[in-house]
Amino acid sequence: MSKLGRNEPCHCGSGKKYKKCHMKEEQAAEKERSLVQRAANYIRRDLLKFGRDERFAEAFASALPLYWDNYYDHDNAEQMSQPEALRFFDWFVFDHTLESGERLIELYADERMEDLSTHQQKIAADWREVGAGNLYELAAYEGQMLQLCDYFTDEVVEVYESGGRGNVALGDLILTRLVPVAGHLEFSTTSAYLPADEISDIKEKIEVAKGVYLAENPDASHTQFLRLHSHLFVHHALAEAKKQGRPPVARLDANRADTKTQKIARSMTRFKR
Repeated sequence: MSKLGRNEPCHCGSGKKYKKCHMKEEQAAEKERSLVQRAANYIRRDLLKFGRDERFAEAFASALPLYWDNYYDHDNAEQMSQPEALRFFDWFVFDHTLESGERLIELYADERMEDLSTHQQKIAADWREVGAGNLYELAAYEGQMLQLCDYFTDEVVEVYESGGRGNVALGDLILTRLVPVAGHLEFSTTSAYLPADEISDIKEKIEVAKGVYLAENPDASHTQFLRLHSHLFVHHALAEAKKQGRPPVARLDANRADTKTQKIARSMTRFKR
């Protein structure tokens, strides 16, 4: 839809010119949305910077093989592709529990809050409480708006994604984390997807793991379970890729497009050398 001109009739039907009616209100709202979006982008970058602190290097190194099912570890972490590094780091920040019992996003919110702007503080506080990494079925889409269905609870949500659905087809599962930004939901970082013909027994695997976990932790929530077990989604995807004859990770792909080492992984692993 083309942008309404200042001197055109307002869309509300009042008969007034747009500039005399809703223009200032909508310009202010757009400015606010822009400030919030910029704050969210800043928090994404600042979380990467915060997580690269030397004090988290040991945790980073030990978490790599857990998340990647031993396809990556400290010695070969620099071979992760950028999407792989970003997805791992997202899990490391939001889901992985450090030895202190805290998550990195919680430490970030506690330690950095006073240094952030008002909009950045709101994003940090909101993201501290977001759910775990999860699987969502692509149920419908229109342009940049995706309708996703939680694969385990059947809850349907609307998600904004600037790139639209990409290569994801209806019925495929998207592995992602949803975060609130300026009144809508977005992916927290680069997402991955599981083609419909590779879903196979993922639900059964998770149900078995959840049963074992709840037997030992009967009062735990679904979110608590997922935070501790969302890496199993990755394990399943890696196994399915191998079954299909695809390299499960970028370092095993002889034809990978990127040959540069990733700054995120390199800056973490260097502390251990």
